[in-house]
Amino acid sequence: MLKYYKMEQRDSFDMHKTRTVYRLHPSGHYSGEKFIKMVAHRRGFSESVIQGVLADVADELALLLGEGNTVCVPGIGTFSLGVRLKDERREQLAMEQDAVAEGTARKASEPNARNIELHHLNFRKDKELFHDIQIHFGHQELQRADGKRGRRITIDDTTQRQRLERAHQFLREHHYMHVSDYAKLTGLSRTSAQRELRELATYQYSGITIEGRGSHRVYVLRKQEGE
Repeated sequence: MLKYYKMEQRDSFDMHKTRTVYRLHPSGHYSGEKFIKMVAHRRGFSESVIQGVLADVADELALLLGEGNTVCVPGIGTFSLGVRLKDERREQLAMEQDAVAEGTARKASEPNARNIELHHLNFRKDKELFHDIQIHFGHQELQRADGKRGRRITIDDTTQRQRLERAHQFLREHHYMHVSDYAKLTGLSRTSAQRELRELATYQYSGITIEGRGSHRVYVLRKQEGE
């Protein structure tokens, strides 16, 4: 019997907002060794043959994808690579674009090949695979976990509050902060640090605001009324 649960996620910045998603409760876990045994039993091959084939498939995928190819594995799906700008270049480009928008620069510089890095592996499922999964899923009895009420999970924002407290402590000691400072302080990537600081600066409660423009932009403590 399959079980699912309800998960309520609270917005990190607006504590009054939530969104509801549903997740399947895992029925079990199949290790690589167990999976190989099942495939070997189904096809009548030895486990060593199946293990060797899977290892060869992984090696060929690494080779072909690393050369920039899109690879289709019959019955499974299609793999391809995803790239992105390196964190440092993305931050620099964002500042340049801000400077253009503010009228302090004419245009942003164009990134080049040295600024690109491998980011993720794309996977597009085979339609027949998904269809077969739907058939097997449809044969299962589905029940909400923990009775009628289900399982309720609220994502806490403790981690972000801790980061905000660290930022306040840093600003009380140094008076201003760069994105790189916040990234080092919190362990976030430069891109995530920049995104979070920009969002925090838009909220009065954060106590943080922006000063300066373009490459001279810094983050400071927000002045309270009467100061």
